[in-house]
Amino acid sequence: MSEAVAGGVLPARADRVWGAMWVVLGAAITVGALRMERLEAQGVQWFAAPGLVPGILGVIIAVGGVFLSLRSLRAPVLADETSATDWRRVALTLLLCLGFAGGLVGHGAPFGLVAGIYLFAHITLLQWPERRAAGQTLRGLLVAAAVAVGGALAVPFIFETLFLVRLP
Repeated sequence: MSEAVAGGVLPARADRVWGAMWVVLGAAITVGALRMERLEAQGVQWFAAPGLVPGILGVIIAVGGVFLSLRSLRAPVLADETSATDWRRVALTLLLCLGFAGGLVGHGAPFGLVAGIYLFAHITLLQWPERRAAGQTLRGLLVAAAVAVGGALAVPFIFETLFLVRLP
């Protein structure tokens, strides 16, 4: 963690930009969900409509973006808040997400296992520099493993039991 973030100073300008991006993305997801076929002619109830869950998630994403932007208004602006490290973290996140979606999901391994591997790798790789600098690498690995196991168990349960979605 950088000293400014660890000391309580938030990267205000970056939060405003990313907050606005999340608002736009959430709104686009919500609009797309509202434009989906309702399937009322086939007797589908409103709570089972295909766009319901994406619409709710789009609203949640947009509201989160609003909160992120509002929080940034209270924080002082840092002089050097968009470092190369920030963009490397974004690129790493994008690479991990694409690897998860395109390389791991649907290729034979159970979804829960794949989700757990993804969570462990993502948390470990993003926290590694800070954990190593603080001398907490073992603790970081244990936290990542605990979140990964929890996610590996919770994600399939939620989707298959609550949302009735068959996972690959």
